[in-house]
Formats: sequence, C-alpha cells, structure tokens
Amino acid sequence: MSHTLTERQIVLTLASLSAITPLAIDMYLPAFPAIALDLHSAIPHVEISLSLFFFGMAMGQLFGGPISDAYGRRPMILIGLSVFALSSFMLSITNSIEMFWVLRALQSFGGGIATVNVSAIVRDRFEGKESARIFSMIAMIMLMAPLLAPTLGSLILKFFEWEAIFIGMGCYTLFALAFYLFRFPSIKKERTKITPIQNYKTVLSHKLAMVFIVSQILCSSGMYTFITSSSFIYMEHFHLKATPFALIFALNVTLMMFFGRLNASIVKTKDPFVLLRMGTIIQALLGILLFSAQNAPIYIVAPLIGLYIGILGFIFSNSIALTLEFFPTISASANAIIGVLQYSVGAFMGFVASSFHDGTLFPITGVMMMVSLCGVLLLMIGSKGYIPHHGRVA
Repeated sequence: MSHTLTERQIVLTLASLSAITPLAIDMYLPAFPAIALDLHSAIPHVEISLSLFFFGMAMGQLFGGPISDAYGRRPMILIGLSVFALSSFMLSITNSIEMFWVLRALQSFGGGIATVNVSAIVRDRFEGKESARIFSMIAMIMLMAPLLAPTLGSLILKFFEWEAIFIGMGCYTLFALAFYLFRFPSIKKERTKITPIQNYKTVLSHKLAMVFIVSQILCSSGMYTFITSSSFIYMEHFHLKATPFALIFALNVTLMMFFGRLNASIVKTKDPFVLLRMGTIIQALLGILLFSAQNAPIYIVAPLIGLYIGILGFIFSNSIALTLEFFPTISASANAIIGVLQYSVGAFMGFVASSFHDGTLFPITGVMMMVSLCGVLLLMIGSKGYIPHHGRVA
C-alpha cells in the first residue's frame, strides 16, 4: 500500500468496498413482489434469498480471512469482487427461484471474500482510538449505500424491470474494484503458511475478545431481523407503497450515520469501551420500548426502529476496534469470525422471527428486544476486570 495515501483517500476507498454489501441487501427489497411474480413464486420464498445472502457472506469471510492474512489483501479483493460482479450479471437472466437462491449465495460468497479485508486494512494501519475513529468515518460514508439503495431500487423499477437492479450491482462492483486497484498500488507481501484452524482457534479461545464479538453480534442481529421482515412491517402491516417504504427505511440509515459521526467525534476524548457500553444499554432500552409499542401507529413504531438501528453507530466501530487490538497479525481471520457470527446469527434470528410469523409485529419486536438484552448483559458480565484502552484483564 502506498504511503502517499491520505486518510481521506483510505476512508473513501474502503467505504466504496464496504458499500457493496448494503447495496446488495437493500436495493432489491422494493422489488420483492415483482421478483416473486416473475419467478412464479411467493414473497416469503424471495425473502429466503436474504438469509442465503447472509449465509454466503459468512462463508466467504470464513474462507477468505486466513488466506488474506497469509497472501495479502489485494488478491482476495480482486477474486471476491470478480465473483460478486459475475454473479450479479447472471442474476439478471435467471428464470427460476431456485437458481435465484444459488446465485445470491454465490454472489454473497464473493462479497464475503472481498469485504473481510476492509477492517483488516484499517487494523494494518491504525490502532486504538484512531482505528475506532476511522471505522466510524468509513461507516458514515458507507451508510450512504443503504440510505439510497431502496430509493434507487424503486427508481429503477419505475423505468426498468427488476433485472436492471442486479445489472446495476454488477456495474458498481466493477467500478469499486477499479477504484481500489487504482487507489491502493500493489505491494509485495512475504507469503506465509495458511493456518486457518490455528488462526480461528486463537480468536475463539480469547475470552475477552469473544465477549466483545458475541455481544456485538447479538446487538446487530436485531437489525438483520428487521431487514428480513422490513417488507412485511411497512408494506403489509402498515400498507405502505414502495416509495414511502424506501423513505422510512432511509430513516434508519440516517440515524446510524448521525450516531456514527457523533461517535467519531466523541471517541477522540472517550474510550471506545465506554461508548460501546453506553450504546448497548441504550439499544436494550429501545428494544423494550419497541416491544411495548408493537401495536402503536407507524409514527411511533418507525422512529423507535430507527433509533434502535441507528444506535449501532456507537456499537459497530468501537466493538471491532477493541476486538482487533488483540489480533494485530491475524486481523482478517478475526474479522472473519465476526462476519461469520454476524451474518449467521442475523440470518438465524430473521428465520426465527419469520417462523413465528402470526401477522403481527410480536415475533419481530420480541426477537429484537431479546437479542439486545442478551447483548448488553453479556458485555456487562463478561467484561468485568477490563481496563479501558489498554486491552488487558486485571
């Protein structure tokens, strides 16, 4: 990596790579009814593609993390984004729901191989509070993708068929790949032995790191539960059309950007652990309020969901920064563990909420409340004795 890169160039380049995942998740949400009709299926069957996407991302990160630590970030980003782009174009010509599932899983597998490197690159260059600040800045820019994605998807549907959404994904991926290759010149890295089992064992056996990881996963799985059920919540339960749905969906991302920017400012003077603990407590309280207000009108439910999702701006960056401090030489492998658990647990919680679907918001808000409560309890109990900023256990 060139040493002439400015901080702004690093942030913009890595944010463009990170944006691929939320684009692939959120851009096609307004197209669920059209996809179901065209593939002679039902909306719940199309929703399965979301869970498969989360699973594919998890497997891609699990596969790509150790290889990246051994051979470098650049080759894995090139391979992963190439697979993602090709799968995106193939999705635009599929004619069955089964092939749609397969291609979405393949698409996300390539995405996982590539995006697992983003956090690793940050850890390669920054430490401590500085890494937490950079993570917040990347997240703030990257979140423009889910903010605009549903609206962009709705706009495409007004003029084209749903297939154009996946063509757009493929084109953006090729652009992001070219942008990365141009911004990050190739550097020689001494090849080391690929030791995935040893790397993952090191991460999984680190008690405090796993407390940070699992508590973050629990808190973020509430978001994935919402994403999986968002079409039902707003388009069926509250009877919104595609455009109002996209606008309300954007509220969640706007609030996450706001809290992420706020975190980037506060973390200069406050320790990431203090901000992480505060974020998990607030989210748990919001989860309780949301569950209690599940039968309330949309003008109450929507803001509560937005705040619940938005407060993750205080949780994501601080938790990842604290975790990767423990693994300076195998940061991609550590990030792969985070990704595997994040997408797997997120997909599972979304499946749980869907399995107990009863036409109300009870199972959705119930899952969102429980995972945030478990997340904050785990962090409070498991981090006893932790010395902020130093990453040691007393």
